[in-house]
Amino acid sequence: MMFATQTDEAVVTMDRAVLVGIDGGGTRTRLRLATPTGALLAEGEGGPANIATDAGQAWQSIHQALDQALSRAGLADGGCRLVAVAGLAGAEVTGAVARFTARPPLFARLHVVSDAYTSCVGAHAGADGAIIAAGTGMVGLAIVGGTTRRVGGWGFPQGDEGSGAWIGLEAVRLMLRAGDGRAPRTPLTEAVRARLAEGGAEPMLWAVGARAADFAGLSPLVSTLAGGGDAQARGLLARAGAEIEALLAALRGADGFAALPCCLLGGLGPVLLPYLPAAVRDGLSAPRGHAIDGAVLLARRLHDAP
Repeated sequence: MMFATQTDEAVVTMDRAVLVGIDGGGTRTRLRLATPTGALLAEGEGGPANIATDAGQAWQSIHQALDQALSRAGLADGGCRLVAVAGLAGAEVTGAVARFTARPPLFARLHVVSDAYTSCVGAHAGADGAIIAAGTGMVGLAIVGGTTRRVGGWGFPQGDEGSGAWIGLEAVRLMLRAGDGRAPRTPLTEAVRARLAEGGAEPMLWAVGARAADFAGLSPLVSTLAGGGDAQARGLLARAGAEIEALLAALRGADGFAALPCCLLGGLGPVLLPYLPAAVRDGLSAPRGHAIDGAVLLARRLHDAP
């Protein structure tokens, strides 16, 4: 871990700065308070914080997490100067950061970056490196000095190939073809049909209006079938693994990025790891930290900057 637990020396007086690291994704927010030397004070949690889809919800989620952490740290009465870096989903979308920061300020200083950026910083403890983040979405990001390279992660359904949402969508497409008689029914198509029907939906119409997270909710079913030897499910995961290989090749294909260490992150990472070529698996590095670690490290840099 990049940050120590709280000690007596970590007690913050009312006139001192407090670092705030924020990891805000599509489902939840994590927030950490630390001293300028990096000692952990407290953490808090909130709801979704995708500033591209709902900047107001993101602000409320962060406010909730901040209030919780300040209370746990014994700082609820205020008086500290909060220096924050927030890695938020949707930060790359034009206008999203401006819409978020137009709300009442919560911090003395705030810098907003993407959650992929803080994940990369945390995974490599601030050193140069690359990540492939595989979850509901899929994105590759690399940092060399002050230069950042990003591939994929352009949103669902137009992008995010290989992600949990993509796997669920492909499974639904197979089910629809089988339901029409355009393809044979299989254990996978029947399992998807049964799962959707369990929720009270008409399986053939379920996808109308479904969100990325809804499709991603079907990926564990595909994983379970693949683990049981189902060839169709294994084929889907193999295609997802090929997308990871392609993202990594694109990241390392640019000048100056070829030799970067890369970490495979996200909840889908362990599921897809067996479907990567041995050479790719063997070339991956274990992460040295998480997105919240990266956010606090960046907040420390922001605090130290003139």
